[in-house]
Amino acid sequence: MDVEIVSPVVASVTPFGESGRVDHGALADFLALSASAGVRSMLVGGTTGEFPSLTVGERRTLLERSRASWAGTVIAHVGATAVEDVVALADHAREYADAVAVVAPYYFADATGVEAFFRQVLQRVSMPVWLYNFPRHTGNVISGAVLERLAAEFPQLVGVKESGKDRDVTAAMTALRPRLSVYLGDDGAGARVRALGVDGVVSGAGGPVAELPVAIARAVARDDLPRADAAQAIFDRYSAFRREIPLSDIAFAKAAVATRLPGFPVAVRAPLTAADAQQRRSIDTFLRERILDELPTL
Repeated sequence: MDVEIVSPVVASVTPFGESGRVDHGALADFLALSASAGVRSMLVGGTTGEFPSLTVGERRTLLERSRASWAGTVIAHVGATAVEDVVALADHAREYADAVAVVAPYYFADATGVEAFFRQVLQRVSMPVWLYNFPRHTGNVISGAVLERLAAEFPQLVGVKESGKDRDVTAAMTALRPRLSVYLGDDGAGARVRALGVDGVVSGAGGPVAELPVAIARAVARDDLPRADAAQAIFDRYSAFRREIPLSDIAFAKAAVATRLPGFPVAVRAPLTAADAQQRRSIDTFLRERILDELPTL
């Protein structure tokens, strides 16, 4: 099952209007900004897209509207704690997405339960599937052994998004390449993907300045490591500032998008907290003074 996924994959935000509903016009604007930055692959409805705060109906509509505005590859995140919800979302995604991603179940489950959950999903989902490892949020790790057993049994399992920090787990995943593609959810890894033995990166908080991870990936593809390192240094500066602000990556990303797209809604759904006026000013000033003038041009 071949799916053309080009690094970096950008994880889309989900904008909310004053009514609290998804603002699909703002979503289209964000996707247009991403396309103009050179992004070719988009993850819809993932962590950055606030999937736990969306209803199943909202997730379906979000994917439909994203597909209508995005000409590139779409990976639809369909993860949930209920297998039936995962399968229902994946069935819907067949018409709108090129692949689906499924996060590990959270709240319950040990390693045996995680494997059983994915096996039940894969028995019923035939389109290309990425598994999504994010133990900081799920409390569960997708081990290399579990991944290897599932990959041997289900040919539609084509990759994994690795957002964990345990590089021993990452190494166990990369040992399965090229049978599986491995993408890191790590904005600091773009210039080092070859050294790490992975296929690319997925960026959430970096979406507002996607020109940077795009430039890094293109330079790596050309073996132009000095240019990759130069763009990575700017991206690292952005990421360091992001970590200094006491905000979730999601709230920061929306505030940063509002600098690129004036009027873009910065609201997030509870239990997340949006950037306040002072934080928005700080983010806007930093981007204008330290980042935007250094963005690579296509």
